[in-house]
Amino acid sequence: MKNLSNKEANKVTKECLQTALIQLMSQKPFEKITITELVRRSGVSRTAFYRNYESKEEILNEVCRSFIDSLSASFSDPTFQKDPVLWYRCFFQDIWDHAMLFGLLLEAHMLNTSAFTSSYSLVKKDHDGEPASLYRYLAWEGAFSTIVVRWFQGGRKESIDFMAEFCSQVLVF
Repeated sequence: MKNLSNKEANKVTKECLQTALIQLMSQKPFEKITITELVRRSGVSRTAFYRNYESKEEILNEVCRSFIDSLSASFSDPTFQKDPVLWYRCFFQDIWDHAMLFGLLLEAHMLNTSAFTSSYSLVKKDHDGEPASLYRYLAWEGAFSTIVVRWFQGGRKESIDFMAEFCSQVLVF
C-alpha cells in the first residue's frame, strides 16, 4: 500500500472491510460482530476503519447500496426495456449468482425495506406525475420485492425462466 495514492489506499481499505464484514456475517449475526473482529479480519488498523467509516452499519449500508445499484443498473439499458422477460431473467440470475450476499443482506434486514426496490429510479422517473401512474409503480414495487424475497426464502425452487416469464406476465408496468 506504500505506492498507492490516498484515494487508492482508501478504496483498498474499504474493499477489505466490506469483504471482512461479509465473511463475518456468514459466520454470525451482524449484531454480534465487533469492530475489533472486523479490523482483525480485514487486516486494516482501527484508525483506517474510522478514517473510512463511522460504524459497521455504514459499511453494511454501502455494501447493500452497491449491490442494489448493480441489480438496478439494467433499467436504463434499452435492450431490457424492449424485452421485459430478458430483464427479469437477468435480474433473477443476478440474485442466483450472488445468493450468499443477497441472503446475508436479507438476514440483516437490509432488503426487507423499500430500499431494495426504491433504487429503481428510472422506473420512478418514467411515471408521468399522475397519481395513477405513481400508484401503479408502487404496486409493482411492492409485488416485485415480495415475489423476489419469497422466491429466495423458498429455496429458489422455481427456475429463473419460470420466474422471468411469470413476472413479465403478472407485473406489467
